[in-house]
Amino acid sequence: MTRLPPVRVVRAASGLRTAIQGLSRRMVPPEVGALELGAAFMATQAAHAVARLGVADALSAGPRSAADVAADLGTDADATFRLLRASATYGIVRHVGDRFDLTAVGRTLLSAAPGSMRSVVLMIGDPRYQAVWGQLPEAVRTGGPRAEAVHGVSMWELLDRDPDYAQDFNDAMGRLTQLDWPTVEAVYDFTPFGTIVDVGGGHGQLLALMLGAAPAADGVLLEQPSMVGPTEKHLGDAGLLDRCRLVGGSFFETAPDDGDLYVLRRVVHDFDDDTAVELLTNLRRHMPPGATLLLMESVVPAGDEPHFAKSLDLDMLLFVGGRERTEAEFAALLARAGFRMTRVVPTISTISLVEARPEA
Repeated sequence: MTRLPPVRVVRAASGLRTAIQGLSRRMVPPEVGALELGAAFMATQAAHAVARLGVADALSAGPRSAADVAADLGTDADATFRLLRASATYGIVRHVGDRFDLTAVGRTLLSAAPGSMRSVVLMIGDPRYQAVWGQLPEAVRTGGPRAEAVHGVSMWELLDRDPDYAQDFNDAMGRLTQLDWPTVEAVYDFTPFGTIVDVGGGHGQLLALMLGAAPAADGVLLEQPSMVGPTEKHLGDAGLLDRCRLVGGSFFETAPDDGDLYVLRRVVHDFDDDTAVELLTNLRRHMPPGATLLLMESVVPAGDEPHFAKSLDLDMLLFVGGRERTEAEFAALLARAGFRMTRVVPTISTISLVEARPEA
């Protein structure tokens, strides 16, 4: 693994970047700033179109004209040129003469490249996702989620009934897990734990990574019964199935009782406080006295410091009625469920590690 910079260095660099961005905003008239803010969605949709249509893949071998790209993709040549020209303003491509070339950011939209973010952009730019964000004023008025108002069913039911969207969603979640993992592994030692339980661990991407970091450990994954088949395949393909046990069930009702470390990655933020306490209380009931709980979550910083958690908090409000939390809010939540928060370990990504142990 490439050596990662210390958290303090990244925070200092982020602070400098924030200061420069603030200076840039102050250098334009406020009316222009408001226009740029309101039009920011256009960048999202341009990136989504480049990813969805395969434009990045068509440029993977080097600079090409819009006409050549359009001929490959079966798109309109003029409209393809206009998409590429706009994408150049967002740093996705470079416009050189009559040809376009991918930038480093554009290369993350390739379908098969290491580190590809295509699945994430496909999810965020999808009309089914964007339509729910259009309900933000009503979510603020009511304080509740709006996915059902848009789609007629809850977010979870939508994923059950729409396999194409579910595929994009699951691919994006898996990619985000991989994106966070090097920053997690750099600050947390998984080797002391003999049995690692991944609670709500999806297809097992995170469990596979944790077992790779702790070669002597066994793994247990708790998920809905419908997920057990795909999870078994993923862990089998990773050569880890002989070290794993898969448990089908609801984490509100059951949990393995033999774990040393219980991990929840971006699970607790799906729920309001009372529901999160219900989940954590169930885990507390099943955990051995000496076990450790590890929540991988974004922790909202104090003040006006920019942080992804503050935007993600609105996403949770809109889609599932959940929330992001401050360190103090995590401590209070855990205490209600019978845990004592032992530490919060920051990383250089948007995720932090909230560690806790059962109260005696």
